[in-house]
Amino acid sequence: MARRILGLDLGSHAIKAVEMRQTLRDLEVVQLRTLSLDDPSPSLAGEIREFLQLHDLPTSGAVVALAGDRVSSRRLSFPFRDKRKIGPAVPFELESQVPFELDDFVVDWEVVAEQREHTEVAATLAPRSEVTLLLEMLHEAGVEVRIVEAEGLVLANLASAFELPGPRLLVDIGHRKTTLCLCLDGRGIAARTLPIGGEAITRAVAKDRGLGEIEAERLKIEQGIFGGAGRPECLKAVEVIDRLAREMLRTLGSAEELLDRAGEDLPPPQIVLMGGSARLHELDRYLSERTSVQASRLPLPKGEMGAALLAGGDPMVFGPATALALRGSAQAVSRMNFRKDEFAKRVDLRQVSRDLRPTAMLLGLALLLGGASLGTEAFLQGQRAKRAEAAAQEIYSQILPGAVPSNLVAAMQSALRDAEKEADTLGVFGGHLSALDILTELSRRVPPDLGVVFEQLSIDRQVIQIKGHLPEYGGVDRLEKALTEAPLFHSLTVGDITGDTRRGGTTFSVRISLAPPETAQ
Repeated sequence: MARRILGLDLGSHAIKAVEMRQTLRDLEVVQLRTLSLDDPSPSLAGEIREFLQLHDLPTSGAVVALAGDRVSSRRLSFPFRDKRKIGPAVPFELESQVPFELDDFVVDWEVVAEQREHTEVAATLAPRSEVTLLLEMLHEAGVEVRIVEAEGLVLANLASAFELPGPRLLVDIGHRKTTLCLCLDGRGIAARTLPIGGEAITRAVAKDRGLGEIEAERLKIEQGIFGGAGRPECLKAVEVIDRLAREMLRTLGSAEELLDRAGEDLPPPQIVLMGGSARLHELDRYLSERTSVQASRLPLPKGEMGAALLAGGDPMVFGPATALALRGSAQAVSRMNFRKDEFAKRVDLRQVSRDLRPTAMLLGLALLLGGASLGTEAFLQGQRAKRAEAAAQEIYSQILPGAVPSNLVAAMQSALRDAEKEADTLGVFGGHLSALDILTELSRRVPPDLGVVFEQLSIDRQVIQIKGHLPEYGGVDRLEKALTEAPLFHSLTVGDITGDTRRGGTTFSVRISLAPPETAQ
């Protein structure tokens, strides 16, 4: 059965939703939807509930993420690779690195690199209060959350559908913040969240040009900030982009040791942009020049998924929501989930048993009725089989007098093979025609003045194959016309017409299908 997956990206400016359908073999994109949060809302939960109902989005099996600026991440190193040892060791290692009590946090971790007897781990701490608020708000909206990820490493799930080989720095530039995820061959190895986004760029444009924020937003979208074509560069907005560029280089530099360990033949890193603010005109060009690292927008995956994403909306805007939906599928790359400990989903077995009691009763009744139906059907099939066998024996005795064999089907097959062999021996083709009848018809239809020579002729039941020679090239058309007029011949195909340099003239081949017996009379 198909399973519906909802990736819900809870942004500060808009909520993006990507629905996917997972079957045993395939994963397909169903729809991409967005809910604008421009106006202050008295009830975010109510808006989300109406949004899901409006677009018939699934309310169970949702995958969401805590904002990256609400969590804390640390990279840990262990001199062993046994995951059974890493799990208990992570909290002890974190206690020596963080200045707060771990009891107030949900801790999860993920392996980002392994080498011999060495393991690098990315550990993330989420305040229990933040997880509680998120789950309570979504519960009020009628959403059943299956996975609570952290912004950052969850973006690595895009590598399961998009072509992101080698080192890639995934950059999600949102309205209020920017999330970075450094991937190596599809595995997330580092993540950061920066308090810089499209809103900061808009405010810089407004301050630089002395405009209101609404007008500055329009100017940013229509003209960009990097100047050109007679337009001046917006210096304060470019300074914001420069800060982003420096943080991107810092993220790449922080994982330089991991990248060096991955091998010397590793291709150079690239920056992949997504998010609404990544649509800023010439942003990819400017970042490439500023960082000396090739920057490009998120490419489309190949095949049906790419077409479905493009048809549903802007794949760049829905990049984080797509990563969340992929996290809930069988193609998931990351494994972090803050829905654990007291937040783990619990099953009320008593309620389940009460809910299933009517189903169990119906199932028992269905099994009883099914058994009775199978018994009745078996009895009726047995009676029909006996009648059919008696009728077959009677037909056999009429056609082939004598004792009726025990294996009637095998005897009939043997008799049919014998009849076919006799027909082949007698040369019977196309009903009651012999090979001589067919050759006579060919001789009668071929004009004598053509000088045609049949070098090869074969008759296989309903098909005649001929290879021959004609002194003149134009004689092929006359021969085809003459043979087509014969009612005995159902269809005729002339081919392989080539010049004969040795004898002159042309060689040709003809394929003739005999007409059914009723039309050949």
